[in-house]
Amino acid sequence: MNYKVVILDIDGTIVPHGKTVSHATKNAIQMLKDKNLEVVIATGRAPYFSTTVIEETGVDSMIFFNGSYVYHEGKEIYQNAIDKSILKTIHQLSGDYQHPLTFLSGTSFKATDLSHPFVVEAYSHDPWKPELAQPRYWMEQDIYQLFLHCNLEEEIHYKSKIPELDFRRWSSGAKTCDVNLTKSNKAVGITKLLERLGIAPDEAVAFGDGLNDIEMLSLVGMGVAMGAASDELKQAANMVTLSAEEDGVVYGLKQLGLI
Repeated sequence: MNYKVVILDIDGTIVPHGKTVSHATKNAIQMLKDKNLEVVIATGRAPYFSTTVIEETGVDSMIFFNGSYVYHEGKEIYQNAIDKSILKTIHQLSGDYQHPLTFLSGTSFKATDLSHPFVVEAYSHDPWKPELAQPRYWMEQDIYQLFLHCNLEEEIHYKSKIPELDFRRWSSGAKTCDVNLTKSNKAVGITKLLERLGIAPDEAVAFGDGLNDIEMLSLVGMGVAMGAASDELKQAANMVTLSAEEDGVVYGLKQLGLI
């Protein structure tokens, strides 16, 4: 297959957890560009959580917030904010259950409780820290994603009452989950970008490691799961490579003959 674009997740894919992009991965991305292949980043992160990675890789086409915010060559081409009525419902429920929320807009992120242990834990390994959300913050900003800080078994209170939202845990033991629109995922954002590029999904390769990558790997012509990915993601993939710690993206690109 003559692939024309390579789509890369960040955490656990081009960035080993707690580390930075390796020289080998940076070189591989540059080799793709030198061969005139499009390189795209598709992440659950917000733009302001991705600045360093974008600078290190030189990639300027990006899908953020698990598909809700798309840039092509540094210019916004698609956005899908969460409706205010939905935000009102989850804000009320989280208050009733005393679960903190982090609201993520296109330019900032703020949490309803900075001292809650689940919030402290969520940001303990990151260089960025949230500010306190003022009562009207979510009403005055376009919100593209939330973090719900609660135990896994407590998610049911929200899932049963807000079917418009999708809840995906950061990891099996995490006390926080991504909250996105049910009909918004990486595949949606990628489709918008591929339409702009004039590239068909089967001409795309995508690498990912998380459950939020299932739709993305299922959409493209060659979906590659990282070696440390869950069995569920591997089943959705066409191929499994090495882990991020082992430069699995580089290995996979070589196996596909792209570098």
